[in-house]
Amino acid sequence: MINAPKTLSISQAARLCRVGRTTVGYWVRSRKIYARRVGRNYTIPVEDLVHFLKSSGQRVPLELDNGDGSRPVYKSFRSCWTYWQGAENGHRCEGCLVSQRRVADCFSARDKGRTGCPAGCRQCRYYQEMFVARFQFIYQIESPAAVFRELSLWGGNALWSELCGVPEESLIGRGLETVIHPSCLAEVISHLKRLGLEEMAGMIPGPIYMTTPHKDKRPVRCWIFPLRQPEGTHLILASPGEAAPSES
Repeated sequence: MINAPKTLSISQAARLCRVGRTTVGYWVRSRKIYARRVGRNYTIPVEDLVHFLKSSGQRVPLELDNGDGSRPVYKSFRSCWTYWQGAENGHRCEGCLVSQRRVADCFSARDKGRTGCPAGCRQCRYYQEMFVARFQFIYQIESPAAVFRELSLWGGNALWSELCGVPEESLIGRGLETVIHPSCLAEVISHLKRLGLEEMAGMIPGPIYMTTPHKDKRPVRCWIFPLRQPEGTHLILASPGEAAPSES
């Protein structure tokens, strides 16, 4: 998808898809495709159009094809208050801390008691479409795995949940400082800084300890890798390890 535009007008999308403007307008009105209103006109993120065409089995125009059919396609990222705008869904965004503070990862503020969500993240369509769709590969990993950004977990697989001693639902938005034992948190943060400078990746020099709600201290071998998509996120993997001699 060399030099492809980031957004399209209704007319441009219709021409590329070889359909009428009314058809594209219907896709937008029925919320099959997200479109941003700019003045009196609408612009469609290319990501959303490609996602819709692929998921509905339609032809993707060559002008929008990235040349890699095996690469997953996601909808463009939207804030939760934009996603729910105009929908009758029980969300009270006008009084929500997330909306007021413009928190991109909405679940990172859910324990503050001032969110307007009618249900938990696992039952939330927005969370499933915007976040889980981007890291669902971790459920194919046969070891504890989780995805996080800025020390806030987006979620983890069942093995990571077992390692941390909390339900999978409780992982969402959980801070790494509640999972990594204080004795080695500085080492993890230092490793993340070096990752940011592209100095190193992979296994964190140990020993690394996980802590559970019951204050159990579990030694693990731990790896952290930056992800290309979503931007700024990291994959963390763990496997049982042995305590250092002084900790045995």
